Amino acid sequence: MANTDSMYDGNLISELGVKRYLKGRSDLPTSNINFFVRGKAAEAAWDKCNFGCHGPTYRNLTKPSSFHEALQPIGGFSPTLAGVIDGIRHQTVGKAQNIAGGVERTGEGLMLNGDDAFQSVGDENLSAYQFATTCFEKLVTFEIDTLDNPLSQAVLTIVNEYTAVIPEWVLRSAYQDGALLLPDSINSVSLMKAVSLGIIKDVEQSDLSEAINLLKNPSKRFVGKQIGKKLASAMGAVLASSICKKLLTQGPGINATKRDVAKLRAHMRGLKGGLGGTLLTLLQTQGVLDKAGKASRRLNQASPRVWRLLRFELNGANMVYFLVEPLLREYVDRLSLLERRPKEFAKVMAALVHEKQTRNIFFPGSAI
Repeated sequence: MANTDSMYDGNLISELGVKRYLKGRSDLPTSNINFFVRGKAAEAAWDKCNFGCHGPTYRNLTKPSSFHEALQPIGGFSPTLAGVIDGIRHQTVGKAQNIAGGVERTGEGLMLNGDDAFQSVGDENLSAYQFATTCFEKLVTFEIDTLDNPLSQAVLTIVNEYTAVIPEWVLRSAYQDGALLLPDSINSVSLMKAVSLGIIKDVEQSDLSEAINLLKNPSKRFVGKQIGKKLASAMGAVLASSICKKLLTQGPGINATKRDVAKLRAHMRGLKGGLGGTLLTLLQTQGVLDKAGKASRRLNQASPRVWRLLRFELNGANMVYFLVEPLLREYVDRLSLLERRPKEFAKVMAALVHEKQTRNIFFPGSAI
């Protein structure tokens, strides 16, 4: 049987994502071959396994690629071709998935799948209604990377929850090593707006100013001074604001998000009923609401705290989480790990620092 080491592998966490990596570690004791090995070591190990008991997909534990990740190499040399392929998929597979989701959701609404499913759908419809009547106009009016847009607020809320729990020693180590990923510019106005909106909490303006000053001067080193809790929280907030902006402009799958928002915008322009008419269209297009509901349930299962923030503090934004789920999946997985197994979260952070995977600390699972 394969043996597991007490120290986590920061490179593999970066490659696979924390959820898949930890699942792999838990499976190792029942495997006769270490499927974490790579390269020639993996080839040599599998050459000895000639019993036909393991198929090719078992041989390497790798992160599955999403459709949009698979499009990235094509987009690199021909953005037009990538757009055509994405459009064809949307018109065929995407619409078929929406129809199937609509049938399933209609069944849930009629209590064909049990009372629990009916109650869940009822709350999701209420969330959608609450979001439509309070935030929908801003969603389709403002660009998604501006804080006036509730989608940007949802992303910042989740990223800030994550950066706020990065241990002080991780920030200190990254800063002192000159390894902190620093933004090209810091939008202090947007940051203060996030504070005024209550998205960033319990951080004083003086600490934010000091954090901004330190992050703008990465060549500085502390002399007889360490990052304390207050300054670490402020640094986390500054980083969260910058990360949010970058995710919403360069993040993987962001073009699909923009396309989906553009469709909602077109619906709103084409309907005479205003918000109510647009909401009715969304409810009738059950596949869209089904997709939103399933994403909301996944978020609630992974991180109830984050789900409550979007559901109640952002007026039903859990029902538009599906638009940015690919951008935030690894952030949510790590927050989920912290909520359930905090010691494991600390070990993950230690492994990433040990392997100099600073980028993956702040942009987990992202190609940007």
